[in-house]
Amino acid sequence: MVEQAAAGCAIVAVADDAYFGLFYEDSLKESIFGLLANRHPNLLAIKLDGATKEEFAWGFRTGFITFADGSADGCPAVLESLSKKTLGVIRGTISNCPHPSQTFVIEALRSPNFLQQKQEKFEILKARALRTKEILDSGKYDQAWDYYPFNSGYFMCLRLKSVNAEQLRMHLLDNYGVGTIAINSSDLRIAFSCIAENDIAELFDLIHQAVCDLSN
Repeated sequence: MVEQAAAGCAIVAVADDAYFGLFYEDSLKESIFGLLANRHPNLLAIKLDGATKEEFAWGFRTGFITFADGSADGCPAVLESLSKKTLGVIRGTISNCPHPSQTFVIEALRSPNFLQQKQEKFEILKARALRTKEILDSGKYDQAWDYYPFNSGYFMCLRLKSVNAEQLRMHLLDNYGVGTIAINSSDLRIAFSCIAENDIAELFDLIHQAVCDLSN
């Protein structure tokens, strides 16, 4: 992108970092925003963050936008213009941002115990993610599905081999009380983040049983 910017192409690069920091295995720990910020005047880098996932403030719907205008030191006039444009979009669409959730988030970030509490929640999610991958790598369900690679975040997706994802979703909900999301006809999204580590094996056993129900 830097090469294309230097060749005269105007680029807007948006880094969706709504799950930033939730990396459970060896991978890039730095946002790509840090590699793009202020590398060239033709390259506008934008970083999007959300307290909802990153700070475990589920339901708060509070986000953050960071701009890097491309100049080495940041051009105040450009950054002010970007800020005003952003405020205009907010006012013209959702009217304003929720003040209570913003207040709760900023107070939490100021707490001396915040980082310790956040690390505790991170370790819980990491254990659930690694347990999920361990179960899926066991080979027990290979005839029913493959899974898409994942190493971070809150969710993962199964690629079903023999049944329709929406039909499976409804069957799971109606007969087993298990909620999932059908992405398309073959992909089923699972939120391992909300399943206790000791219950993850049972979850996939239920999904597998539902696949067998529909296959018979």
